[in-house]
Amino acid sequence: VLFRSDNMRHSATLVTTPDDARREVRALAARNVKIVKTWVDSRGGTVRKLTPDIYTAIIDEAHKHGMKVAVHATGLADVKALIRAGVDGLAHMVSDVDDELIALLKAHPNVYFTLCLGGPRRLVYAPWLNPPHPLISESVRPEQIERLRKRLAGIKVDAFGRAQTAWEKLARGIARINAAGVTIGVGTDGGGQTGDQFVGWTMHTELENMVAAGMSPREVIIAATRTSARITGQDDLGMVAPGKSADFVVLDANPLDDITNTRRIHKVFLRGREVPRDAFKAAWQAGRSAAAP
Repeated sequence: VLFRSDNMRHSATLVTTPDDARREVRALAARNVKIVKTWVDSRGGTVRKLTPDIYTAIIDEAHKHGMKVAVHATGLADVKALIRAGVDGLAHMVSDVDDELIALLKAHPNVYFTLCLGGPRRLVYAPWLNPPHPLISESVRPEQIERLRKRLAGIKVDAFGRAQTAWEKLARGIARINAAGVTIGVGTDGGGQTGDQFVGWTMHTELENMVAAGMSPREVIIAATRTSARITGQDDLGMVAPGKSADFVVLDANPLDDITNTRRIHKVFLRGREVPRDAFKAAWQAGRSAAAP
C-alpha cells in the first residue's frame, strides 16, 4: 500500500495530514494488512515529498497495530530521518552511505533494506539481453524485448558514464551496509509496471547484481530466501525444513560457484508438487502466436 502527499500514478491512498495518515493506517489494520509502504521521495523535485509529520504518524500508528512500515526513500538525509522516526525497512538502497548512517543502522539493528538494483545496473550491464537469455525468450513478448533493447541502445555516452559512476557508488554502499551486518533482502519492484523489467527474470538479475556489489553468493541466496521470508512475515517459506511449504527449485549447477546458475533451472516445486513447466511454456507460446498480427 502506497501513501503519497499528492496524487501520483500508482498511489493507493492519498493523505495530506497526520490525521489522514492515522485514519488510513487504522483502516488497513482492520483489513489485516501486515506491511504499509509509503514514499519519501520528490522524484527529482517533480512531486511533493511526504513530510516528517505525516510519515512519523504513519510509522507510529502502524506500530500501534502491529504493522511494519517500509518506505521508498533513497536520499541519505531522508533515510537517516526515517530511521530515527522508527521505520522498519527501506524498500530500495540508499543513494549514499556515510559513517553516521552506519552508526544509526547499528543502533537500530532491526531496520532492513530490500535493494532493487535492476534499474541502476541494467543501464551499464545487460549482456542477457543481446541475445535474449532463453528464460526471457520463453516468457516475454518479442515486442517488449525489442523495446528495452532500443531504449538501452539509445543511451548517450555521457549518460552511460553517469550511470556507471552511480552504480559504482551504490555498490560501495551495499558493501558497507553488508559488512556492518545490516539485514538485506531482495529488491522490490521485481517486475515493475514501467521499464520493461521482465517479471520473474528480474529476480535472477537482482541476485547477480547483489554479488557484483560485493556480497557473496551464499549471502545473496540467504537474503533471497530466509531473510526475505522473515522480512515479509511468511513463516512457512524461506527454508527447506520440516513444517515449511515445499516450494523450491532444482538446479543443474551450483549457485554457490556462480550466482547465475540460478537460471539453470531443472525443476520447480510448489507445495510439494512439480510445476509442469513444459506445458506452461507451450501454452504461453501458443497464446503468443495466436495474439500475433
